[in-house]
Amino acid sequence: MKLKSFQAIGAVCASALALGLISSAVATAEPSTPDRAFAAVGSDTIQDVWNGLTNNGPVKSVASYDAFGTPAQIVTKTGVTAFTRPNGSGAGVKALSASLNPGNHVYKDSAGTSFTLKKNDVDIARSSSSPSVAGTDLTFLPFARDAVTVAYKDAAGSPGAPLNLSTQQIANIFSCTAGDGVTIDGATGKPVLGTMTFTPKLPQAASGTRGFFLKAIGVTPNTSCIPDAEQTYAENNGAALVSDGDIVPFSAAQWIAQKNGAMTDSTATGQWLADIDGLHAVDPATSAPALAPGTLYGDAAVAPAGSKGTFARDTYNVVASTTQTSKLTYNVMLNNAVSTNLKTTGSTLTINKFGFKTLSYVGDWTMGKKSGYTN
Repeated sequence: MKLKSFQAIGAVCASALALGLISSAVATAEPSTPDRAFAAVGSDTIQDVWNGLTNNGPVKSVASYDAFGTPAQIVTKTGVTAFTRPNGSGAGVKALSASLNPGNHVYKDSAGTSFTLKKNDVDIARSSSSPSVAGTDLTFLPFARDAVTVAYKDAAGSPGAPLNLSTQQIANIFSCTAGDGVTIDGATGKPVLGTMTFTPKLPQAASGTRGFFLKAIGVTPNTSCIPDAEQTYAENNGAALVSDGDIVPFSAAQWIAQKNGAMTDSTATGQWLADIDGLHAVDPATSAPALAPGTLYGDAAVAPAGSKGTFARDTYNVVASTTQTSKLTYNVMLNNAVSTNLKTTGSTLTINKFGFKTLSYVGDWTMGKKSGYTN
């Protein structure tokens, strides 16, 4: 089987509305005016859409800081002691926990350096995965719908339909296990499908995309298949795809936003996005600069099942559970930032521009998932 590359199929659906959703300007990184009411950190999957919402959009009460960047440390508000950028969903939740409960939690960066945060140094954690810790201290509020698939390098691939992999084939590739058309090369131990020998790679450990993807394929990674050095990449960055057969989890929303020019494009010629189980990561009737989500995203009015074989995922804004009670809003401004303001037309257009589907239950506290503080 010759692996076929991704090609945006069909003519551009260039209605005035469709073109209006895609700005030629790349999203501005880092807060243009940092000393705002609330500070957000965490997931790089949704950092760019949050840059769009906060720097030039309708949620100007929030200063949203990138997961990676220069300088390596950030000062979220006047008087805050500098601390290392939380580089992923898990790190963002840990920083939020340390800020909300400084007596019991200290934020540690990926190098093991400890930082003692104070109340309100961090107010929101961006997360591309649901809670992993039981408890009621934090609420994961639904933000926007994404889908996770795999991107791969195939420099010689001819244009055509995107590579369509089954859930089991992906699981076998990322566990170096034979079956469902996947074989194992006796000399290298690498998985082979058709004419392609794959080198599976993963984002760094704090990545929400990594955690979600491994759950969706039902695999616990091991270093005999994926060496430690191949588990260190930033999320959704084409720089991980160097040689033919390199394959890595990738957010479909990030792919769409990058190809549409809504943000800096990290991908390059010869890098492609796969479909899964016959479901399209990108709508095949659309093309850049108006690519749109495909069927892999599922129904944005219904929460994804969250089981193996489900690649649609909700992303979240994590806040203190006391921000709102059943009858009384505890912090009106913060509640507006993560709930009310995200339902406006301006927010909806921005969320769609960055490749996400708008949830019918965005910011709905009754749909929020509870979690304990995280170390």
